[in-house]
Amino acid sequence: MERKMFDTPVLPRLETILTEVKSGDLVIPEFQRPFVWDDDRRLNLLDSIVEGMPIGSLLVWRTNRRDLRTYERVGGVRLEGPRKGDEKLNYLIDGHQRISTLFGALYSGDREPSEDDARWPLYYDLEAGQRPAFRVPPRRGSVSAHWLPLSTLLDGDKLFDFTQRLREKGRRDLAKDAERLANIFRDYIIPIVPLVTEELNVVTDAFVRINSQGKGMSEAHMLRALTHLGAIDTDSHFKEVRARLDPLGWGTLDDQVLVNVLKAQLDLDVYASDVRGVHEKLKQDPAPLKGLAGVLEEAVDFLAKVGVRGPGALPYTYQLVTLATLAAWHPGILGRPELQSRLREWFWITTYTELFSGITGSRIRDSIHQLSDELTHGGPPMRLDLAAVKPLTQIRGSTGRTRAFLLFLAQLPSDEDARQRRQERLGMDDTRAATILIAGAAGGDPGNRVIADFTEQRVLRGAIKFGVMDPKIADEFGMPHEALNALPDQRAFLDARTRWLVEQEKEFIKTFNLEVSDSES
Repeated sequence: MERKMFDTPVLPRLETILTEVKSGDLVIPEFQRPFVWDDDRRLNLLDSIVEGMPIGSLLVWRTNRRDLRTYERVGGVRLEGPRKGDEKLNYLIDGHQRISTLFGALYSGDREPSEDDARWPLYYDLEAGQRPAFRVPPRRGSVSAHWLPLSTLLDGDKLFDFTQRLREKGRRDLAKDAERLANIFRDYIIPIVPLVTEELNVVTDAFVRINSQGKGMSEAHMLRALTHLGAIDTDSHFKEVRARLDPLGWGTLDDQVLVNVLKAQLDLDVYASDVRGVHEKLKQDPAPLKGLAGVLEEAVDFLAKVGVRGPGALPYTYQLVTLATLAAWHPGILGRPELQSRLREWFWITTYTELFSGITGSRIRDSIHQLSDELTHGGPPMRLDLAAVKPLTQIRGSTGRTRAFLLFLAQLPSDEDARQRRQERLGMDDTRAATILIAGAAGGDPGNRVIADFTEQRVLRGAIKFGVMDPKIADEFGMPHEALNALPDQRAFLDARTRWLVEQEKEFIKTFNLEVSDSES
């Protein structure tokens, strides 16, 4: 007798739900974000079940549609795919992370390597003195005999074999604990809330409302879901963007940046506007999405001219958003020779004055319009806050002032190839691009920072230690004569290099009619 789980709200047992997943009666659409839970969240979910705590309901869309792509694997287990036939399909709209955790933990069968880096199978330490007692497999060594594989809990034969081995060793207490744990998971109930409709807007609205209430899903994921359910496929266009930007060093660009570029192109507030507004506009005209890769290519091509060759070197993401929006509104504008000087000036002024630090969405939109009007219609120059630039005293994390200095440092080499190597190194999405030059000295000292990889760092340290450095290397890594002449005194070397770098950057800043203030405040 075939069960109709989702015609009305029901309270099925966990075992029933997982059986539906395996058989293809309950499928997980690809517009759900991939499995991202770490070990702690997986183990905490399992512990909540043992404690008898609710883990939330599942939202299921029951529909005749069969054109949605679904995940082929859950928890490393290949599924049978959607059930054949003419009956309605059940799409899991909310609960992917929980169901993937539970299915991966409790399913008994063959498992394929997982792309999400999650470690399976999971265990319960029957001799654990305190909770939580759930465990991930050790990276080295074997599993203890009293670690109960969770995949045995819903498999009567395997559970019997495991508990029998415990009894043979005189551990009847642990065998009873294992059986008690199995009963908890078998009897655990998860509420199912159905959406029985063919109205797409009802499903998409419910999906976005649910996922907007917490921080679990980003705007990029929600936009992907909205467009995946409709005629537009954001996911495929985002993949095209990455494929085309990767050779340029921008393949790791965050999805949220792509969403913000779309918002800006559509003249929406990047902070206040909802992704449903983006979706509605794209349904009316999908051209901004289709042209996303092209405008970003034009934007990053210009940024390369000012030394920004990857996300790691970009002072503010809204600089990229602005440039991409200009490229979308006025194709070819970023490559026009007569505008290069003004665009370059705009980039460095917005960098050093930290225009985009803490800026509101409305001000971002206004600044894009002002720059657009100036470049295309000869309007008045974009009004910028030309307050004095903060002095360079310490290299502190990834502050805007620090990023500005490192970008300046990367353009110091006089040799073009050397300059490009430093810029590409800085552009990598790697927080270690700017390394400490001399170990033991103050890491925040500007003179003790260099844009180099580990091998280059060792070479530089050796050259400083012995006081012999090739002039080409000195030029590429910003080592002035006055600093080299101070060797072998490394403290004097750092002091001299710091003074030189600070003065060189001040002179560079002056070329944009900016001044460095006398005090950090």
